[in-house]
Amino acid sequence: MVCPRFETKDDVYCFSLAKALYYVSSPVTVGFYAPWGRRKDVLLNKIEKYLCWESWKKEQDEVARTTQETRKCTGKDLIKLILYMIFYHPVITEKHKERENIRFIFIRFSAWEYAGSDQLWAGIVTTLCDGIEKYFGLAPISVYRAVARKTKIIDAPLKQEWVSKKFLCIPLWIAIILVILIGIGVGTLFIIYGFPFGSPTGDMMAAAEGVGATVVGISAAGILRVAVMTIKNTIITQKGVVQQKMNRTDMSSQLGFMSDVKREVKVITRYLQVMEVFQRQKIKVVLEITNLDKCMPNKVVGVLNAMNILLSDPSAPFISILAVDPRIIVECVESSLLLKGMANNGYLFLNRIITLPFCIPKMDSTTKCNLMKNIVEGKGELIRETEEENITDLAEVPNEKVQLLRQRVPHQNDLAVQDLPLNVGWSGELMQSSNFLADKGPHTKTLIDDAFRYLFNDVMKDYITDNVVHIRRIVNTITVTIRLMIRDVPRTEIRPHKVTEWVLLATQWPCRLSWILQCIEDEQQKRGLDQTDATGESSIYTRTFLWDVFEKSLEELDAIKTNLKQLLELDGDPEIFHKLLYGNFTVADANFFLPFTVNLDQSIKRQMELLRGSNNLWESKKNNRLTMLTLLNMTIDEVCKEMTKLCFREDNFQMYVQKIKEHNLNGRALVYSDNNEIKDVLCMGLGDWTLFSVYFLGVLPPPPAAPTTAPAFGKQEAQKLGVGSNDKLLKQSKMSLFISDEDLS
Repeated sequence: MVCPRFETKDDVYCFSLAKALYYVSSPVTVGFYAPWGRRKDVLLNKIEKYLCWESWKKEQDEVARTTQETRKCTGKDLIKLILYMIFYHPVITEKHKERENIRFIFIRFSAWEYAGSDQLWAGIVTTLCDGIEKYFGLAPISVYRAVARKTKIIDAPLKQEWVSKKFLCIPLWIAIILVILIGIGVGTLFIIYGFPFGSPTGDMMAAAEGVGATVVGISAAGILRVAVMTIKNTIITQKGVVQQKMNRTDMSSQLGFMSDVKREVKVITRYLQVMEVFQRQKIKVVLEITNLDKCMPNKVVGVLNAMNILLSDPSAPFISILAVDPRIIVECVESSLLLKGMANNGYLFLNRIITLPFCIPKMDSTTKCNLMKNIVEGKGELIRETEEENITDLAEVPNEKVQLLRQRVPHQNDLAVQDLPLNVGWSGELMQSSNFLADKGPHTKTLIDDAFRYLFNDVMKDYITDNVVHIRRIVNTITVTIRLMIRDVPRTEIRPHKVTEWVLLATQWPCRLSWILQCIEDEQQKRGLDQTDATGESSIYTRTFLWDVFEKSLEELDAIKTNLKQLLELDGDPEIFHKLLYGNFTVADANFFLPFTVNLDQSIKRQMELLRGSNNLWESKKNNRLTMLTLLNMTIDEVCKEMTKLCFREDNFQMYVQKIKEHNLNGRALVYSDNNEIKDVLCMGLGDWTLFSVYFLGVLPPPPAAPTTAPAFGKQEAQKLGVGSNDKLLKQSKMSLFISDEDLS
């Protein structure tokens, strides 16, 4: 085997973990922690490769040291193995303990495939049994299960690795030979003398024949039993036995099922010890549990319990690798009804199971580049196959109607357009599309290549996520977006680097981008309905940067962030979002790219629309007062305009308007100011202040006072209970201007 080369940091981390797993004492449970989409399967393959390389290297050293080759499970070695199992006990000698060559058996268990089973954790055992049988073959384990009760694992400081089984204080193999000889002798006597009766000599001969036949019969019965058990184990495998017990509802609901399954695991453990002695190497089973974070909470807890109970035998040579997203597993543990009151803290429960935590670090720039290169090269064939450059014939780029017609006439794929009937009604449309595609400008492949090339630019390395699924989405979406744009936009106006950045925004920050687009839509609708809005102001608004739109509406987003908690969790790093968006895209750019934004879920924007528009209007109409979201965006003139709805006296109204303008009390100032200070500044009386505070500030009337005639409470007791208290019923909340994942918790 070739010495491994470290091309990325992932290779270094995986090699370090593989090196540690080679020398760690089993059993051990590794927490292979990585967020969703972090290539856990690919990294597990790297770990397997490095473990195999280390095993091969140690095996070469061991063979050079002891001059003993390792045995296989085929050919003559298979016959020798079966004979050893039948006639000998294996011995764990000091020489065997000093061996450093280890053979690893990799078994990958995808929990998602067994999610429909009532006992998901039992799927681990069936997968384990099936993997062991496939690795060593069906014959050795079938024979061992037939003779397992008579086979002992001896741990003693002996020189020989096999000790013969005893029968009547003589080695079993000698006893079998004697039985065979006795059988041959008795058969010979039967043939020569027959069944003599009626004489002393004949009686002695009959007795000898009877004793011999009895011995041969008992031995034959034992041999026949072993043969029948071996055939049965060959037909009904260990995996089949567990599945039969698992399918019996009366058995699976009893504690005896767990005991039976645990007994099967112990059989596997003892069988592996026998194989270690025979093959002259140590054996460890690497059980890789994946896709557990896709299962239901109770299923997750069942698998964790199985790992904790079944695979924790001190002599079990198991290395369990739990490749999961710890955040999801913790939430499943805490929400599971099976652990209610036992595991309120999911992290503590997970720490009791995991003996070696290994958190995969973020992907470095080199790894990202290599990954994107592989993905882009994989898409290259698709690009070349559908390349549309050098279009000279109309039939080379058929529209949907041409393709449909060709599907209906499969034997005329080379049919030219001029050969088609003229009354089909699509020739004009086809000619128009062809003339547009023949427009001068970069070819489609050139535009796509430029967009992909920009992904590898140094300025983009901070924006590319380390989520493999997101990277694939970005690469695929860039191709689709450009191909959509060339149908409606002149090729000279397509900027590949802008397309790449816009696809990144929609892929990694769908919630924030949807919020910005909804704010733009609402503002444009408002300007379109406002007849006093000049065309120049609308033109100025289209030059507004998207970050300015987002920053202006940030307080609204903060006020409703509890309703958008799950959507905000879809977004990436807020600081990276600011860095990519600030001074980059304008409202005009958003309107330009919106028809081609296929990777942005429109249902997210719909929720923004309901929260920002319809719900606010309904609440305002229901309560006859302004909502906080509406008040935040109001200017001084809009506040004064709304005050006309409260029907103040004219002289008081003019004074209030003057005070509002004098103290610059716009909507934001009213939200964040203290109510008593606002009242003092406006110099309002009780009646006017009540109308103003209810409509603008949302101050609700106090609840009915508790009865003061209750004899059970005195004045001091009433004060302790808050009866008759005039404390403020509504406290203003301070809203954070920075919305991140930490704010949602």
